[in-house]
Amino acid sequence: MRFRSRFPNPVWVLLTIILFSGRGLPQAIEKTTPNPLKSFVATVGGDILHVASSPLRMSKDDALRLTSFTLMSAGIAYGFDQPVHEEFVLERHSLYTQSSGGFVKLGELYDEVGSKNIALGLSAGMIGSGLIFNDKKLLETSRLMIESFVIAGAITTLGKHVLGRARPYTGRGPYDLNALQFRGGEDFLSLPSGHATSAFAMMTVIAKQYPQWWIKIPAYTLAASVALQRIDSRNHWPSDVFVGGVIGYWVGSMLVNHTREKSGKILLDPYFAANRAGVCIRF
Repeated sequence: MRFRSRFPNPVWVLLTIILFSGRGLPQAIEKTTPNPLKSFVATVGGDILHVASSPLRMSKDDALRLTSFTLMSAGIAYGFDQPVHEEFVLERHSLYTQSSGGFVKLGELYDEVGSKNIALGLSAGMIGSGLIFNDKKLLETSRLMIESFVIAGAITTLGKHVLGRARPYTGRGPYDLNALQFRGGEDFLSLPSGHATSAFAMMTVIAKQYPQWWIKIPAYTLAASVALQRIDSRNHWPSDVFVGGVIGYWVGSMLVNHTREKSGKILLDPYFAANRAGVCIRF
């Protein structure tokens, strides 16, 4: 049984973060501060634009990685999807059942609670702790995690409708596509996996922001368990969760790296007083 979300939309969480984590301007400028809403729009809008415009900045190395990812995804789809589904999921091979029991249950818990509830619950905990301990990095991590969740989710949702791949439980096989269908049920929304995308989108941000092994390993373990559970439940083919996981990892990594790059630059913030307006330089 799924839990019903009592949380607001993830976008409003970003508003809360920016209102409580904005940095003030020096007191020398008549105690004026950047407009929190404008800072929010500039920060989130800049992150979205950075991800959306990434194809325009593609280098030769990026093109090589994209080609490798495409070939690997195709190889998994054509070489592993059907055999893995039949041998392990349907026939319950002993090697699979003995080694994946607890791992799958962790993913089942994620599925029961719901990715949206988990995202908002983690963010609420991070925001509360960040405010109590005045930890700006924790507040920043919460913002990046929600951004990654929303952006990666949008990419995956678009991909699902464009590709229209049949889910394993339909019995149509891994090569049945109903492309460019933007209406209808869930039966043809297999690729990419939304659960794998959301899990890796959030856990990658946490692992990148806090690279200690005792944070990184549990984070990626949770994400991997979600991916395995989606295969085990016959909701996705192996290639679905592979593509979804890569999308989540890519978006999360890009946002964290972009934030680190900005932290080393001189930033300009507009400010407004009663009879004047200007720009504050932050570095």
